Amino acid sequence: MACHTLVAPAYEPEVTAPLSDPPPAGPARRTGAGRRALTRALVAAAVVAVVVLFRDRLPSPGEVWRLITAAHPGWLIVAVLAESASMRAFARLIRHLLVAGGARLTLPRALAVTYARNAVSNSLPGGQVLSVAYTTRQLRRLGASTPLIAATLLLTGVFSTLTFIALGAVALVAEPATRVTALWGFLAAGLVAAALVRFRPRWPGRWLAGRGARTAAVLAQIKGARAAISLTPRDRLTLPALALLNWLLDLACLAAVCAAAGVSVGPHTVLLGYVAAKAAGVLALVPGGLGVAEVGMAATFVSAGMTGVAAAAVVAVYRLISYWAVLIVGWTAWLALGLIVPGGRPERRPSR
Repeated sequence: MACHTLVAPAYEPEVTAPLSDPPPAGPARRTGAGRRALTRALVAAAVVAVVVLFRDRLPSPGEVWRLITAAHPGWLIVAVLAESASMRAFARLIRHLLVAGGARLTLPRALAVTYARNAVSNSLPGGQVLSVAYTTRQLRRLGASTPLIAATLLLTGVFSTLTFIALGAVALVAEPATRVTALWGFLAAGLVAAALVRFRPRWPGRWLAGRGARTAAVLAQIKGARAAISLTPRDRLTLPALALLNWLLDLACLAAVCAAAGVSVGPHTVLLGYVAAKAAGVLALVPGGLGVAEVGMAATFVSAGMTGVAAAAVVAVYRLISYWAVLIVGWTAWLALGLIVPGGRPERRPSR
């Protein structure tokens, strides 16, 4: 999937922890790791259970393979180009923030770091934490300061997360099966927010106080990011546009795969399947959403009327392009960046 930082079309959107935070205490750290391990085990068991219980309804591998091999090559090329452009948009987002903070980074180097970071994040246990450390080390080699790196990672997560939420809201409203429920849900959320602003009850403050350390840390990160990077009015438009473009180009890859397979499906269904897969992968805490994203996307497509064979073929080809191919390029970039000797010829600061 492309590179996103949310919670990463390569990263699921995530809000990056501050680089200067001390590591959690031993028991708390072990408890958190134990919960994540338990979540992953439960997700894996659920996926296996679905496969076992519904094995008689699963499409024949031979039929799926025939549909894949009959895919239109022109549309497959479009899918690959869209995924490449999605990764490039995320690299431009990172580079734009770093340049705004005074660092020097060319687009090819930003693209290499983006691919490599994606490989670390989406293929290793605890990959999101490791990818932050890896990205920090790479950017320090280029002369970026620690506060600037922390601000860049935080803001990429913020922009990516907010644009994904907006995309999810559009998906729920655009799909006829979820439109009414979504509109009522948005209305209820709006009324609750308005009531909190109007009456200012004390319980939200007490609830936040109970989570004080984490809340204070997030607020401190945002304040520090604003201090480290001075954004112009143009930046405030460009950065969310790049984050949204990252998602939309990854979505375009999926739409092109549907066209290549000869599947006729509405754009609202493609969008809902895409959002469902990304959200499921994030909630499952599995690197790259592997297994969970595929099941979520295929289930959405089948419920919308797509045959099981077509859904399986579309999901398989999409994940081959957006996950496995991007992963191979990422580890290649990781090796290439490891061979670059620090302190070489300095990179010129590009004009903004």
